[in-house]
Amino acid sequence: STGFSSETESTQRFSFKLLLSQKKCQIAIWISDEHGAFVDTVYVTRKVGKKGLGNRGGSLDDKIGGSRLSTLPVWAHSRGIDYGNSDFYPPKDKPLPDAISSATPKAGEFIWNWESKDVLKNGRYLYYVEVNKSFDENEHHDYSWYRGQPSVVWQGSILVGDKSDESEAKIIGHGHASGESGKIVSDLTTLTTSLKLIDKVTATYQP
Repeated sequence: STGFSSETESTQRFSFKLLLSQKKCQIAIWISDEHGAFVDTVYVTRKVGKKGLGNRGGSLDDKIGGSRLSTLPVWAHSRGIDYGNSDFYPPKDKPLPDAISSATPKAGEFIWNWESKDVLKNGRYLYYVEVNKSFDENEHHDYSWYRGQPSVVWQGSILVGDKSDESEAKIIGHGHASGESGKIVSDLTTLTTSLKLIDKVTATYQP
């Protein structure tokens, strides 16, 4: 099941509010069905979605500007679109639409309003927020000149139907340190400052 209805017009409105404690964070927001199957990308920062940050050619950790596979690996692998050589990030010549992208947010409150391009079937959905920041190393994660702690993944659930709904997300784990898979690792004991990049995530739905 794709999670989409056969109806053609959507009045389903979603709003995601992130309280960011740091600037220059790479962020992705997406929705899955209640079983975790990917439905759609809600938002991704422009450097990843349109500028090819994760898919620039060259090797991981290349100072000249190689592909940063560790940026948002859970989102990238969840989309499941392989652009070649097992790189799941959109390259610069295949950018994502403007409607789901913006410049990297500043610290403070960031609100992203979204309407699905297709009508979602009524039911419960999971939403995810993945965040990462370059140069955010600690004693456990210091891999290269830019690559420190892995991405942090938040998850919440929201009910789509005839009534409005709202919820708050929680941190459920982190992404792979080198981005080689989309697995969510639940052990957070080696993470420090990366857990504080976002202070709070909430979502609202309006039919």
